[in-house]
Amino acid sequence: MTKNRRWLSFLTGMFTGTLLVLIVLAGVIYLGGHQIWLLRINTHEVSDRLEGAVKLMAEETLPIFIEQVKPAIPEMVAENVSPQFSDVKFQLGGEEFSLPKELAERMEANYRASLIIAIGEFLDSLPLEEMGEELGKEAGEIVENAIYAEFNTRLFDIALADFFSVPVRVELMDQPGEKPFRLQLTAETRPKQ
Repeated sequence: MTKNRRWLSFLTGMFTGTLLVLIVLAGVIYLGGHQIWLLRINTHEVSDRLEGAVKLMAEETLPIFIEQVKPAIPEMVAENVSPQFSDVKFQLGGEEFSLPKELAERMEANYRASLIIAIGEFLDSLPLEEMGEELGKEAGEIVENAIYAEFNTRLFDIALADFFSVPVRVELMDQPGEKPFRLQLTAETRPKQ
């Protein structure tokens, strides 16, 4: 084979290959632009990760928050607990007597001190790990519900160029063991605008 003939064969093959690639690419763009792509997102791992993150955050921050609140307990008790013993009266021999002021004040102080101690012990005995798990579950459910409400079966028109966009429908699912996401072309065509 002569040198010119080899170049001609090479250029013909290159031109044919490029033309085939362009035809296939044009077909994919045409189908991709007129049919809807379905993006399936598995939320199972996302909700598990979110649940774990909220649980960890609650377990780490709740003890710190409780320790920060404890010094304010006496002030809160003083502001919110009304006097309990100043109006106490008792009867003796048909006569009504009030408690002596000094006794009423000491009883009031003991009552408030006992209340402060009880509140502190209550805060110390809170099941923080269980509360963290519960908060994690609730936060995971709230976020998952919000994501489903906002994005599930919604159609997005993703612009790839000024003249070309691809319609993508998002479908959320919660299926353990499935891939995190999957993109596939559906038989559904783009709605007329």
